[in-house]
Amino acid sequence: MATAATHEADVVIVGAGISGLIAARTVLAAGLTPLVLEADQRVGGRILTEEVAPGLPVELGAQWIGDTHHRMFALAEELGVQTYPQYDQGETSYQLVGSGVLRENEFHARFRGELAELEKVFRLLDELAAEVPPDAPWRAPRAAEWDAITAGAWYDGQGLSPVARTLLEICTVGILAVPTVEVSFLHLLFTIQTCGVTSELFAESEGGAQTTRFVGGTGEIPNRLAALIADHLVLDAPVLLIEHGPDRVSVHCRGGVVAHGRRVIVTLSPTLAGRIMYDPPLPGVRDQLTQRTPNASAMKAFFVYDEPFWRADGLNGQLISDVGPARMSNDTCIPGDDHGVILLFLEGEQARTYGRLPTDERRAALTAELVRHFGDRAARPEFYVDGEWADRQWTRGCYNANCGPLVWTSYGSALSAPIGAIHWAGTDTATHWSAYMEGAVEAGERAAQAVIAELAG
Repeated sequence: MATAATHEADVVIVGAGISGLIAARTVLAAGLTPLVLEADQRVGGRILTEEVAPGLPVELGAQWIGDTHHRMFALAEELGVQTYPQYDQGETSYQLVGSGVLRENEFHARFRGELAELEKVFRLLDELAAEVPPDAPWRAPRAAEWDAITAGAWYDGQGLSPVARTLLEICTVGILAVPTVEVSFLHLLFTIQTCGVTSELFAESEGGAQTTRFVGGTGEIPNRLAALIADHLVLDAPVLLIEHGPDRVSVHCRGGVVAHGRRVIVTLSPTLAGRIMYDPPLPGVRDQLTQRTPNASAMKAFFVYDEPFWRADGLNGQLISDVGPARMSNDTCIPGDDHGVILLFLEGEQARTYGRLPTDERRAALTAELVRHFGDRAARPEFYVDGEWADRQWTRGCYNANCGPLVWTSYGSALSAPIGAIHWAGTDTATHWSAYMEGAVEAGERAAQAVIAELAG
């Protein structure tokens, strides 16, 4: 635990994920003194790289960046972290709506009409999302209408075939990590708008949002950022109370650490930010917002083999299935390493259901799924590792905070608006690639620049 101490800084920053570390670096570059308070004993937040064998890192948290994640590419280059493309050679394996296991070419030939339906829905989503201001979704011309229904209800109203509707659900849950009946249609359109178009999100393979990985693991990014501000970082210091006035804050942590400053930037997800006490209390609209933006449910499970045997069969290691337990998988082999690694995603209901099972039961169910798609060799991994984010004390879910019906239109304006000396960051407050690492960088820079401007004035 952090040793009890009192610190002075210009800007106190709560949270050492990418957003908090970027904010601290930006504040420091402006000639001001930051202090980052992190509840965990490590930096990175929802980035977590672990080695299952020497030189073989797996990503239990954030893993990819996409082609339009320009801030993250620039940050990786600046920090000296090399990147490499996601492997996607070969066919995907499908099992949907009683189809049995089909390889990609056969699936596309059999369900050509259903896939054409899906493409029409994607184009319509693009058109509607273009009407949503990413910095103020509640101001969209049809915001009241769209925020009053769930994304699932809108999908159900499109007259889709079972295959198209099922694929649409799987794709969307893969982004939001909650069932579509839990998020408003406006929130879905906001998500699409912040990321460009549906082609950046809803790819059957690992599409535009997931094209590139980091040599050494994603953890290299926060670890190297933290090294740049090491003298301004305190770990194992969970924030309990923020006392705030017009130009002064006092941030109190468990263990007796107290930080005084002129501004504070809170980079936690809204629901975790809402668990901090504030004196004086925050306006009711802000508290009501944090009560209505729960973190999503996600789990990743890795099977490590002696080699990527599926590649010799012309498969790319990806599956798409409504049978489960996992709805999707991915080849996450490391270039230069002989091991074969398949990652299985459990999101939304799958994470909630299978995350509560004993590890042996969950592994057995996932193994059976891999055998159906990739053959008997999938039953004999050398290593297995998984991780569920809702159980982690300082994250309590992943990847993002989702808004249910009427949240954006009733409370959305409180998401990132400063309250006196308190500013908000974190990827959930981003207006470009919200819920991604790219959004975390944007939000950290935005909040830091706002604070710098205030203190310069």
